[in-house]
Amino acid sequence: MQGWVSIHRKIMNNPVWQDPKLLKLWMLCLLEASHKEHEQLVGKQIIKLEPGQFITGRFSLAESYNYGMKKNEKVNERTLWRWLKGLENDDFLTIKSETKYSVVTINNWNLYQHDVQLNDQQVSNKCPANVQQVSTNNNGNKGNNDNNLNTTTTTELENPIALFEKILCRLSPIQSHSLMKWVDEFEGKSEIVNEAITIADNKNKRYFGFVEFLLKEWANNNLGSLDRIRAYEQEKFNKTKSNTNFNRKPIRKEKTPSWFEEEQQKVSKIKPVGDVESPEEKRARLERIQQKYQKSGS
Repeated sequence: MQGWVSIHRKIMNNPVWQDPKLLKLWMLCLLEASHKEHEQLVGKQIIKLEPGQFITGRFSLAESYNYGMKKNEKVNERTLWRWLKGLENDDFLTIKSETKYSVVTINNWNLYQHDVQLNDQQVSNKCPANVQQVSTNNNGNKGNNDNNLNTTTTTELENPIALFEKILCRLSPIQSHSLMKWVDEFEGKSEIVNEAITIADNKNKRYFGFVEFLLKEWANNNLGSLDRIRAYEQEKFNKTKSNTNFNRKPIRKEKTPSWFEEEQQKVSKIKPVGDVESPEEKRARLERIQQKYQKSGS
């Protein structure tokens, strides 16, 4: 997600500031909130969101909160939802829960976020030249940022779930959870999971099972870096190509027996051009050929 939000200094006087985990949850809510009115598809239902609102659920909230964290530092979805309800009780936000999703509204969003309506030119004029290349006008200006990716020295690593759903297919909550567990398995190296997703796309195997197959194979072979994985996959490709060429057998050409050629030559000498062989002569000739074939076979 692109863009930025305003943080008021008075948050330092709030009890949330004293709890790093709760503060992270509050920052996540601010960053997830929409900057402008838009419609979002949830299942088969279109939801209209106002500025300061976002759609979430227990599992999706946990995935976003725990992304990139070590196993022993992750917070389960029930605890996170309890914390979110606590923020609601303290009047930070409002939660409207439906059957399959919840809409979270940041209270007083317009009061504190009006400054983020500055346009891109206003922001860029106050920045050094190298910063202007990657300046942004809220999260609705993603297209402009994409045009400037090559001008920066570093690029943001894409979330594996977002990458999977962008180039392969939609993930179920269980599959999303499993995908992030693989990030943990590879010590938080999202680029390894992204590599498996990219390979699946290149091989046109656009399903979760193949991605997980690759990840299991790499884990079983103790491949803990992207360089080792790419070398391993290249070696697999070379072996497959070599085996294909080795197994390709030449087409066998059946050799005509010499006695058959001799018989054909006799027939051509006996019969002048234009004469037609009678049925009796043809039957006798075929019997002679059959007898010679049987003798040569024995």
